[in-house]
Amino acid sequence: MSDTISGDARALALPNLLRGAIESARDEADELGRLPGHLIAELRDAGAFSLFTPAEYGGLEVSLTTALTVYERLGRIDTSVAWVVWNANFGFTAAMLGEAGAAKVWAGGREPVLANAGQPGKAVVVDGGYRLSGQWSIVSGIEAAEWFVPLGVVMDGGQPATGKPDVRLFHVGQEQLKIEHTWDVSGMRATGSHRVVIEDAFVPAELTANIDEPLRLDRPTYRLNPILLVFGGCTAVALGAVEEAIEELVALAPGKTTPFGGLLAEQPHVQETLARHEAAVRAARLFLFDVARRIDETAERGERTTVALHADLHSAMAHAAAVGRDALVAMYRLGSSTSLYRGNALERLYRDGMVALQHVNQAPEFFGGSGRVRLGLEPGLPLF
Repeated sequence: MSDTISGDARALALPNLLRGAIESARDEADELGRLPGHLIAELRDAGAFSLFTPAEYGGLEVSLTTALTVYERLGRIDTSVAWVVWNANFGFTAAMLGEAGAAKVWAGGREPVLANAGQPGKAVVVDGGYRLSGQWSIVSGIEAAEWFVPLGVVMDGGQPATGKPDVRLFHVGQEQLKIEHTWDVSGMRATGSHRVVIEDAFVPAELTANIDEPLRLDRPTYRLNPILLVFGGCTAVALGAVEEAIEELVALAPGKTTPFGGLLAEQPHVQETLARHEAAVRAARLFLFDVARRIDETAERGERTTVALHADLHSAMAHAAAVGRDALVAMYRLGSSTSLYRGNALERLYRDGMVALQHVNQAPEFFGGSGRVRLGLEPGLPLF
């Protein structure tokens, strides 16, 4: 337990520790369209990519609540950096792989830089492993990744195997994939979220793991379905951007004169709009973190998470996205012409935050699945 507590404490210190490096690299990253190598190295060396990596592999092995807090705080500093950190934190796969496979990925005792994608590719069984092929769009941080960890469905004669499909995570080396530079966007440019193409790459069996099998380490973080460790991170990042946009408006308003006379902070509609959206964002955050706390407590007790708890997570994420989008629009509008100029924090947070809120994990359609669960029906959607 002491190791876990120490890992949580170290993780929570990361945003303040890394703030200077992140802010000084922001313009360079935006121009490059990816995080520069020196920043990737600083993030890795500090442990930002090790949140879910087991302690025996040098990781911090934190709770879900701690990870979401780190993502949120990094999102307040820079949305692109927070997003890449979220996508790279796939270290729990060290507990999914066998010892031989984990030793290959975590070779030399150094945290590897990982990137992942949720869309499934296709794999066929061959002697000693699998042949994997597919295309994965919007893979954040892929140019810096030493290993790409996509999903793949094991096929039998061109179709998924009969019965329950064998869905696996594959660890694919950078040299085995092709990166297509497709990330030409207005927001979160520095995530470098390009398309990945793999054509008939051999992946040894020890570098794959079935997503439905229990993880080999029986500790709280690894008792959870890996989906729960991954899913809510995008929402925490987006909330950080929204919260920081509110802070920027608060800092701007006392010194900005409106075209109609008086200071922005003195206008009743500004006061009411600010307070209303800040209350909504704070409430949405409380819902998300309440669900995370309950997930962590379930893991601590060694119990299985229920479909109802999964449904709560989906609802919390979809709700936070809807509330966050409204708040971003409101802060951008209240900022008036100031919000238009590149280099202004409101402009950047609006642009990056809106991209973060587009992630499918937060789609309003998940409300329907949660509602069906609440009514005693099957969710009818994947990822429940």
